[in-house]
Parts: sequence; C-alpha cells; structure tokens
Amino acid sequence: MDLMELMSNSARKQRVVEELRHRLRNEIDLPVLPKVANELLQLRNKASADVGTLVDVISEDPAISVQILRYARMAGFGYGERIKTLTDAIQLVLGYDKTMHLAIGLSAGQSLPVEVGGPLGLRKFWSQSLRCAVLTQALAKELPSAVRPSLGLCYLSGLLHNIGYLLYGTLYPEEFAILNAASAKYDQIEIRELEFICIGISHDMIGNYLLRAWNLPEEIIMAAGEHHFPDFDGKHAIYPKLVYLASLLIRMKDDPTFVDQPWAKFEAIGLNEQTAQKALASLDDISTELDQMAEELVA
Repeated sequence: MDLMELMSNSARKQRVVEELRHRLRNEIDLPVLPKVANELLQLRNKASADVGTLVDVISEDPAISVQILRYARMAGFGYGERIKTLTDAIQLVLGYDKTMHLAIGLSAGQSLPVEVGGPLGLRKFWSQSLRCAVLTQALAKELPSAVRPSLGLCYLSGLLHNIGYLLYGTLYPEEFAILNAASAKYDQIEIRELEFICIGISHDMIGNYLLRAWNLPEEIIMAAGEHHFPDFDGKHAIYPKLVYLASLLIRMKDDPTFVDQPWAKFEAIGLNEQTAQKALASLDDISTELDQMAEELVA
C-alpha cells in the first residue's frame, strides 16, 4: 500500500466524509448507547442513588460486572481475592464515582465492535484507553484542590477520548481496515494526518459528534473533540488538556525514541515534571494487569 494510492481515491473519500457528516449531524443510524450505560447516566443525576442502586444497575450486565471485579482485584490496590462482590469493589477500592464511570465507559465500548488487531484495533484501543483513564485521573489528583476537576469525569474522559476510532470501524469497516494498516506501516506519520489521507475526517471530530448524540456529559464530549489541541482554551478545557498530557506521557514511556520537551505544557495547568512522573508511577503497578483486562475485553 502506497501513500499515493491512499491519497488518489478522492471521490470515494469525499463520499464517505459527506455521508458520515450527514449521519452524525442528523443522528441517523448511529450505534445506540447500551441500556446499562443509559441507566448509569441517569443515575448520575439522582441524589437518592446509593451503592446498592449502582450495584443493581451494573449487575444487569454480567460481563461488565466481571471486569469491574477484575479491576478492583489488581495487585496495585492490595486487596486481591478479598474483593468478592461489586459492593466490595465499590466500598473498599474504587469508590462510587470511579465505578460508575468505568462501567459507563465499558458499556459504551461494547456497542462498537471492530477488528481486534493492529495499532487502532480493539485490543490496542482498550489497552491505551484504560491506561489513559488511570493516568488522566492521577494527573488531576495532583492539581490544587481549588482547580481540580471531577476525578470521575477525568477517568471517563481518558477512557472514551478515542472512541471515534471504534465508530469508524463500526460504520465503515473497509475504510477503517485501510487506516489501521496504514497506521502500522507509516507509524512515523501522525495519526490525524493519516486519517485525513485515508478517510478524510479525524477520530476526534466524529467522536465528539457520537458522544453528543449519546448525551454524555459535556466534559467528556470536549475531551474527545479537543484532546489533540493542548492550547484549546474553551469551556471544560482542563479535560482535553489532561487527556492530551496523559497520552503524551504514555507515548514517552512506550517509545524511548520519542523526543519531546512537554514540561511547559504541564506547568501551564499547574503541574510540573515531578508531579507528572509521580502520576505516571501510579500506572506502573497495574499496567500489565490493564493489558490483561484489555485482552479479556476483546475475547
């Protein structure tokens, strides 16, 4: 596959982009947010909701229940097999807020099945997203309390910021397969540039539309739509900034050849190299287990 070949089929790209924009703007034939995710979103606004109510909703989906238990049993939390029920997971390890947002993210991802392999496939999506969720929340914890955003929404922002890739793969599997293969072959080219070459539209743009159609919180929508733009300064800007910085740290950790001097970007929101590295260290104890969880999510 040659880049010139990918660039040459402009008529097809234009057709796909126009059709996709029309579907997104008019919410036509889009994947439906699963019932459990919808119920959890409604639960967020109920003052009377408690741990028992949350357990009841999550228990409607056994697969999500199992993954939350697995998450709470990770070695980094120190409880292991002592976590036997969802109530244990919520009360002893994760807390109400994080459990809810983890369950929303896992449920949302289930509605968008795509090919498993490759740098943009489902396995890589969950591995990167779970790590980004943990790190986005950890960075937020390091912010001064006066400006600290919702930790639960930070977690969900990290979990769903790349959901546009899954929408590509669900609605246009052929185009997604081309992009996935191109991303593996031309890994030196930034992904958004490849997206415009292969498809003509980027994952952040379509992810923004999908999450808005699903009525997710505005903070999550902005994180999905603006996480490639660290200078974005609009409403809820702290969420895409934190997701951007978490993704940057993960890239630096995974690729020793990646050269960047990002610390000015951290200082711009009240963090520094020391606090960023402290947050990154929080990922070390559970990184392998998060990858194993990603494997189970695509099994």
